[in-house]
Amino acid sequence: MIKGNIDIEKTSFRTFLVFSFFVLIILLPSYLIFSSKYIVRNIEFSPKYHADNSFLETLYGTSIWTLDETSLESLYSADPTIERIELNKILPSKLEIKLKLYEEIAEISDLRGSQPKIFVLYKNLYTTESIDASKNLVSVTIVNGPVDKGFNGEIVALFMTLSNFDEINTGSLKLTHLGTSVVGYYNDTEILFGSPIDLATKAAAVGELLSDGSCQGTVRFVSTNSFVTDCNI
Repeated sequence: MIKGNIDIEKTSFRTFLVFSFFVLIILLPSYLIFSSKYIVRNIEFSPKYHADNSFLETLYGTSIWTLDETSLESLYSADPTIERIELNKILPSKLEIKLKLYEEIAEISDLRGSQPKIFVLYKNLYTTESIDASKNLVSVTIVNGPVDKGFNGEIVALFMTLSNFDEINTGSLKLTHLGTSVVGYYNDTEILFGSPIDLATKAAAVGELLSDGSCQGTVRFVSTNSFVTDCNI
């Protein structure tokens, strides 16, 4: 009789433990989600970034557990210069939002109209008004047209090619679009690129010469892959 009571008590205790375990599983997520301890109160951007208040309001006061990268997707449409977003949660109530921005490629001055236009070209071909542009940008001046729709892409391709040469400072390169041709100036070197196409291939061809830094004279392309020069090397 005593043994039967003990078995019943053991069974009841196991049942209680199982019940308690399931209750804990149910209640713990609810506690984490609804607890004021885990409400977002601090948001930090890296690098420093000015986000719109309407976007920040969607994060402040929200449970930190319900947020992920998809909660930040509106930033992409709001700012085309953002390439990638990474979200880190620092418990209990802080969000760290890491941004990778598209690289600035060139500062372009369009002199064809009565009012000159100056804008920055990004790696993803997005353009915006020139405000606090980086120092190592290619300088491009458009004095005559028309300008082909693919010209911005040509500039990006040229920049990326020259960036492979560690000795070349892209901020020292100045390009002038003359309508049917492009002329470049790099330190003491004048580069007659010819037609504003295949600029990446031309940049690769002349890259070693420019990286040496001793060319003082003119480089003239006679084809996409070949040039003649009177440089004093």
